[in-house]
Amino acid sequence: MEFAQISPSMISTAYEGMDRPECILCTRDSGMFVSHRPTGVLHLKPDGTRRILGQGKSGFTPNGIALRDDGSLLMANMGAEGGVWEITPRGDMRPFLMEVDGRELSAANYVTVDHEQRVWISISTQTKPRTLAYNQQVRDGFVVMVDEKGARIVAEGFGFTNECRLAPDGKALYVVETFGRRISRVPLEQGTIGSPELFCELGTGAFPDGAAFDSENHLWVTSIISNRLYRIDPRGHARIALEDHNASTVNAIERSYQEGRLSLEQLGSNTGKFVLPISSLAFGGIDLKTVYLGTTHGNVIKAFRSPVAGHPLSHWTPRTRPTIRG
Repeated sequence: MEFAQISPSMISTAYEGMDRPECILCTRDSGMFVSHRPTGVLHLKPDGTRRILGQGKSGFTPNGIALRDDGSLLMANMGAEGGVWEITPRGDMRPFLMEVDGRELSAANYVTVDHEQRVWISISTQTKPRTLAYNQQVRDGFVVMVDEKGARIVAEGFGFTNECRLAPDGKALYVVETFGRRISRVPLEQGTIGSPELFCELGTGAFPDGAAFDSENHLWVTSIISNRLYRIDPRGHARIALEDHNASTVNAIERSYQEGRLSLEQLGSNTGKFVLPISSLAFGGIDLKTVYLGTTHGNVIKAFRSPVAGHPLSHWTPRTRPTIRG
């Protein structure tokens, strides 16, 4: 179908009262889970009530979220302690994975679970402080996979690894590289994990962050700073699906990036007329046609209706119905 660019005026406020709702995970009948600083995950229940799951330590920065078939959540922590943490169905929090192959997971950005219940974790950088990795030269991000054999690094050399998504057919892992300004593809066929290859390279003003597939096998990717949504076809051709920013601010930040002096404060400085800085997206609603927009700089979740449904993630139709208590 012909896809028309989405007007920013179509965006409305879906939820308020969050604290850095960077990652959003929608379910079919258990409501929505949202990263909530500094404690853990905020559960927005279908009846409109809310509950905080997990009680992280001071300095926690909850980021990516995944839901497993047993009803437990996994949460990536971008804070000082790092690591991936498990939140039980009762709401208790405990470490899940803190290091792999002798490397600390100090910048754990994202976690997702596939239909085989394998866990995929993205580590943005090994550079400390991580703001030194906000440039084109640093490519020390990596991806961890956890299965019945244990945890191991399966791909590396990424320019600030952000979200990663399994292709709808399960034959590849797509890895977002924020300051590499590209999407890499890791082949997953016949039980082997191949070497990363370029899928899509984005240009000036693009700082890709979150990602999600739709039902037509197109990959939607958010861009912080430039407040864009890209829709990338299966051949790697990208088009802008949504854009809402101040061009002069984008240009100024682009200069900082090119000169190697991009700062954390600049990442969230370009608020559009209708949206806060867009960092992630999630397809939800019973028909998977409501797109929710996450942000690292704000307290609201914005949303709009998409002409195309999202691709259902593994938790959408779990093999064992999860029970989220409370």
